[in-house]
Amino acid sequence: MKRVGSAALLLMMTAGCGDGAPQPAPAAGRPPLVIETLPVTREEILEPVVGTGTIAADKTTDIGPRVDGIVEEIFVRVGDRVDAGDPLFRTRPIDYELRVREAEHALQLARAESEKARRHLTRVESLHQQAVASDEQLDEVRTAARIAKARLEVARTALEKAKQDLADTTVRAPYAGVVTQRYVDEGTMMRTMLSASSQVVQLMKTDLVAAIVLIPEIHLRRIRIGTPAKVRVDGLGAEFESEVFIVNDRVEMASRSIEVRLPIHNPDLAIKPGLFARAELFPDSRPATVIDRRGVLGSSSDRYVFVPENGRAVRRPVRVRDLDALRLEVLEGLEAGESVLVPPPGKIIEEGAPVRVDVADVAG
Repeated sequence: MKRVGSAALLLMMTAGCGDGAPQPAPAAGRPPLVIETLPVTREEILEPVVGTGTIAADKTTDIGPRVDGIVEEIFVRVGDRVDAGDPLFRTRPIDYELRVREAEHALQLARAESEKARRHLTRVESLHQQAVASDEQLDEVRTAARIAKARLEVARTALEKAKQDLADTTVRAPYAGVVTQRYVDEGTMMRTMLSASSQVVQLMKTDLVAAIVLIPEIHLRRIRIGTPAKVRVDGLGAEFESEVFIVNDRVEMASRSIEVRLPIHNPDLAIKPGLFARAELFPDSRPATVIDRRGVLGSSSDRYVFVPENGRAVRRPVRVRDLDALRLEVLEGLEAGESVLVPPPGKIIEEGAPVRVDVADVAG
């Protein structure tokens, strides 16, 4: 038994020798792994920016009285559609009608006094020319005439104000819109000043609405005025074409988001302010380094790839972000034109393992 063992050992040693230098065996005695590769490419990508927000009216106005008084009549209800100039409510006008009459009488009195002062001035000027009236008397009469004329102008202004106050007892819609709130009922005493709640009705202009949407601040450099967009209003189950009309200069500190506003024409008033909105913005395409996500391994905090170098698998850390279900964008670690190794089904790649690239796959 010992002689057979020694002979076998001698035979193995002789078979391992050759005329040339010794060749290293594959690592751990394993043959190279035939493996597929994936290319790293440079592409122009059109990546939508997604945000959520709320539908807002084009205009919203809380409308209160223009003059103090008791609300005598409200002509509208919540849900009513009104045109510009339609009456909304009226403050009791009787007090203002009396003020107009008083101002009219005051104007008549001021006009009579001014006429009297004018005639008196004419007489004194004639007497002064005849050397009957002194210079001092003429100055006094001229001053009285100017005072009477000024009082006449004050009376005219007072009458105009009284008439305006009377007209303001009826408050009219400043624009075409929809009544969305009614804060008080008839009989309420309302004041125009020194009151925290002087609103009677709320009016919204909704033939044009806007989706106010928040997007992550990292997309700011890609968004501009005019960027096309689609807005989906879940409450209606409908989608609307739009574009970026406003990019707010203020950044939401808590969420690090940018506010954009997307106008939507709403002629039938079907889109209601306050509805939830989802928006997709479509900025211009941009160049990106792209790889099939099958080639990237590891967890979200430790992503890496294997690249072929001198017939062996070399692990390389990378930083990537999602593009879609099939592709990742490479931010760091790879350049366009390189290739990464893809583990065969049911196998893993180890650092330094011998590999042989599937030439047919590369050619394809």
